[in-house]
Amino acid sequence: MSWSLCGIELRTPLVTASGPLGWGKEFFEIFSTRGLGLFIPKTVTLNPKRGNSPPRIEETIGGLINSIGLENEGVYEWLRLEPFYRSLNIPVMASITGSTLDEISKLGEIIDRLDYIVGIELNLSCPNVKGENWSNNPKSIFEATSALRNVYNKIIFVKLAPKDDPLLYIKPAIDGGADGLTLFNTFPAYQSINGGLSGPVIKPIYVRLLKEIVDKVKVPIMASGGVFSTSDVLEYLNLGASAVQIGTAFFKDPDIAEIIYSDLKDLFNLRK
Repeated sequence: MSWSLCGIELRTPLVTASGPLGWGKEFFEIFSTRGLGLFIPKTVTLNPKRGNSPPRIEETIGGLINSIGLENEGVYEWLRLEPFYRSLNIPVMASITGSTLDEISKLGEIIDRLDYIVGIELNLSCPNVKGENWSNNPKSIFEATSALRNVYNKIIFVKLAPKDDPLLYIKPAIDGGADGLTLFNTFPAYQSINGGLSGPVIKPIYVRLLKEIVDKVKVPIMASGGVFSTSDVLEYLNLGASAVQIGTAFFKDPDIAEIIYSDLKDLFNLRK
């Protein structure tokens, strides 16, 4: 049995959350894609971005705060990875963001020409940068999503922040042309650094938010937040998520997707 995400055929419902595995080359030189249905690399911007000053990572009880600040070498360096992405035996979805609508549009135009990229996850919700957190304003979400939709012809997922009233922010993403949603990005937090909190500690919050709105959302959802075990994946799937992202758990065990897949395949008769 295969898994479908907006028409993208996946061999499992497990997806890499954008960020922890970087752009993927170093990780997949050592570890396999077994267990994964879709790879989403670290968010790319139009131009190189330095990110935040150290310290950038801090452990907390039950989680991890990161303040990377979207550091990357820009889209033209990312494009050099085409041979690598073509060599993977799973689909690849780009993750992008920009500080202006023009930057988002230009990224969409560039990636629209790439036949080896199956879609875009539009990251509007990084909690540790200034200027790119579009998801604090419903109007900005609509404008950013529309800017991408106007130039990009394949699947768009919009990645949003956890909010008290998620539907207020989900509607403009869908109205702007999103085919699906990634719910949610990391939780804004502070210990000794400002950043995004991830890990098991956030999952009960995200499960509650999803439970309250999932029946009212008519587009596919990739659930993200606190996934460390098979039971976490099943909880999100049973809520109605179409796929489930794994992120911080890769730092604990790089084989986590394969381990969870091994548990899931008998339940769902997933294709090896």
